[in-house]
Amino acid sequence: MIWAKNLEDLGIASKKALDEIGKNNYSKSNKQEIICYKGVASKYPIGVFLVLFFVHSIFHIKQRIAGIDMSQLDKNIAQNLKRIRKSKNMSLDMLAEKTGVSKSMLGQIERGESNPTVSTIAKIVDGIKVPFEDLIYQKTESVMIIDNDKLPVYKAQDGAYQIRAIFPYDRHRNFEVYEVKIEPGEDCECFVRDDGGCEYIIVVQGMLTLETQEGMYEVASNHAVRLDALKQHSYHNRGIQKLILNIFVSYEALVY
Repeated sequence: MIWAKNLEDLGIASKKALDEIGKNNYSKSNKQEIICYKGVASKYPIGVFLVLFFVHSIFHIKQRIAGIDMSQLDKNIAQNLKRIRKSKNMSLDMLAEKTGVSKSMLGQIERGESNPTVSTIAKIVDGIKVPFEDLIYQKTESVMIIDNDKLPVYKAQDGAYQIRAIFPYDRHRNFEVYEVKIEPGEDCECFVRDDGGCEYIIVVQGMLTLETQEGMYEVASNHAVRLDALKQHSYHNRGIQKLILNIFVSYEALVY
């Protein structure tokens, strides 16, 4: 929940504006965790727009971050902050002066040793004059080579299965790619979020037994299957060797 007293810290609303709003002049939505200020839109139309836009962005990012390992998010912020600072020919001392964030804290963030708060991120983007997204999203490279074995584990159950996000959620694309490894005799429930549209499964090794609402399907190695990601399903390994799947999740609706 973001409270009125935090808005000044975020650098969005001035203390004078907050004082005029009044302590009790707001309504809270438990479902969306967003504060709506009564009667302010007419007096502060631009300020309120910025508040709602910023809060909406934060919660949108939090919702979509469910598929991203949090260590990757910290890594993105660390790499982007260092890259942006150097592109502006700024030392840590200069950055601290511009943002109001201490040099030691900035150093910890750049080294990936600190998980910055929303307030700290707001001070940084305001101080160096860059969009919020430029700090938290991974920089897009023209060519990216990924070693699956070095990727962090997205989800796992000891001795049963392991899932790695090869290409997790990114605002520039409408799909995700996962590698799933299931041990012989083990199962794995569908892990796709409820906003997924279509799932494409390629069997790299082993024999997949796919259980859906319509029935059971056997999918051999070097074969693929497409299904509705929103319908309940699970993956089973009834063979004697490890089952390896590459799963592509598209956020476009499945057309029958």
